[in-house]
Amino acid sequence: MTLAAVIMAVRPAALPAQGAPAGAVRAGAPPTTDLPGLAGTWRGTLVNLPLRPRAPQVDVTVELGAYPTADSSCVPWKTTYRERDTVRAVKDYRLCRGVGPGDMYVDEGGGVRLSAQLLGDLLVSGFKVGNALLVTQLRVRGDSLIEEILSFPDRPATEGLVTLTATSVQRLSLVRVRTPGR
Repeated sequence: MTLAAVIMAVRPAALPAQGAPAGAVRAGAPPTTDLPGLAGTWRGTLVNLPLRPRAPQVDVTVELGAYPTADSSCVPWKTTYRERDTVRAVKDYRLCRGVGPGDMYVDEGGGVRLSAQLLGDLLVSGFKVGNALLVTQLRVRGDSLIEEILSFPDRPATEGLVTLTATSVQRLSLVRVRTPGR
């Protein structure tokens, strides 16, 4: 049996039916509404795969608020990128909840909002930019935070299976250096 056939075989049990509202889950499974341990200051490095020879190390600091559990609330999500102690970029975003636990988004400012979903302990977002399809995933495990951005060339959908070959992975591997209130 092909991988596509296996995915289609388990799809009805694992995913909402087509036409189900966003955030719908299968019967009996409670919706995920929180990502505990998110708040704090995190430090680590960014790695781009495939590796680029002689690429400078990129040090990253991420400042995150507690996962928003109240409707119409946002928390800070600020990421600072440094090369050789020089700030190269700052992304000053917000992680927000609209109405209900399934209505999450990342507010990048300037009217840009990326839809996000909390699936178990994984915060996931998918979006397209130009000819690229990007999927981000963020997971907290104790005092470790891993965020990955997978990149694929965008291809139009057709009947049947369309395969996409990943072009890169950007991985942030961080450890908590400060917890709010400590």
